[in-house]
Amino acid sequence: MRSIRLTTAALLLTAGTGLVHVPSAASASGPTGLERSAAPAVVRSWDDCPQGRMCVWRLPNGHGSRGSFAKVARDLNELGGGLNDHVMSFWNRTGRTWCMFAEAHFGGEHRKYPHEPLLGAKGNTGRFGYQVSSLHPTFLGLC
Repeated sequence: MRSIRLTTAALLLTAGTGLVHVPSAASASGPTGLERSAAPAVVRSWDDCPQGRMCVWRLPNGHGSRGSFAKVARDLNELGGGLNDHVMSFWNRTGRTWCMFAEAHFGGEHRKYPHEPLLGAKGNTGRFGYQVSSLHPTFLGLC
């Protein structure tokens, strides 16, 4: 059986969301002959966030797996990519303030993240990133 090497990013688009995961160069061949990633590669960067999207990354400074959202993310755990409770950096390029929530379906503690060109539209989430499970844009300035 011929082995296929995964070298391109897998892209999942669902309900206005995009999740990108790039496998690392270090991988192990599975029973199907497809090579599985041992760990996510740190090849994502700030420049990967398209205009008009709220992007979040699994690691600080725009690295690791990335989620790209135009509307909402009700439950990051359902989207895969390891972002649930691991949103360590963000860039809000939507023109609207966004809210991140500690629980799925917009529950629990929340924080607001301003849009460009406002100060704070891009950066690291700090300790709160270990709680983020859902996010959406504000409505009339409210979460």
